[in-house]
Amino acid sequence: MELTFGTAQVYTSEKMKKAPVLAKLFQKIFGYTNVGNYARFTVFKELMKRIPLKENAKILDVGTGYGEYSFSLAQALPNSEVHSLDIDSDRIASVNEAIAKSKIQNVKTHCSYTEQLEEKDFDFAFSIDVFEHIAPEEMPFKAVYDRLKPGGYFMVKMPYITQKTILPERFFEEHHEWLEEEHIGQVYDLFKLEKRFMNEGFRVVYSSYSDGWYSRLGWEIAYLGKKAGIIGQMLTLPLAKLLIKFDRMFHINTWGNAIQVIGVKTESCKP
Repeated sequence: MELTFGTAQVYTSEKMKKAPVLAKLFQKIFGYTNVGNYARFTVFKELMKRIPLKENAKILDVGTGYGEYSFSLAQALPNSEVHSLDIDSDRIASVNEAIAKSKIQNVKTHCSYTEQLEEKDFDFAFSIDVFEHIAPEEMPFKAVYDRLKPGGYFMVKMPYITQKTILPERFFEEHHEWLEEEHIGQVYDLFKLEKRFMNEGFRVVYSSYSDGWYSRLGWEIAYLGKKAGIIGQMLTLPLAKLLIKFDRMFHINTWGNAIQVIGVKTESCKP
């Protein structure tokens, strides 16, 4: 399965939609422009190698945002059925617009909470950097469990409870303030996230850290470059992506600013 990423960005990015010709040229030269999302996808792509998906798999994207992971899986598995779920109606509207313009046939959208979703019998569900925005008691582990087939897989990637920085933290004060307000669910280390999976009835089949020093430096450089304007973004984007590639090649799985766990639904394990 060959996964690509960001093909629908020209349809979902508000900035790109204002200047579509320039946006397509910029993307052709520089590739996907959001370094944070690019880094997440490189982890997602590796994690997907551990999920035994069928060609006609039924997939649930929990907290789809702009649908980028849904589009990636839908294009790689054209016989699959991908369900993109989010509680933000504006995001779902953007995803629907991208579906229409890109003519993808196998993505269905849902503007609802997971608990309200009527669809069931999923082979695979995933949530990439979403659960940190949800209070722990409201995280939809049970709702996902109930909607998976026996033997279905669930993948969660989220930030580690504490974050390490390289450049002086004063450069990122605005971002830190946003994190304090938005990341109400950033409460887990890897052991506690594994335990949460097991308490919800899943058998953990894989867990790891990601986003080490190289990746962090890449994000910090890109963040500062973007704040400096379009020229700064163009100058820092290639270096940031290169550092992320280095991180994926040389990262040692003993710590990281992100954690991910894959669990499988095993009925006999459910409490």
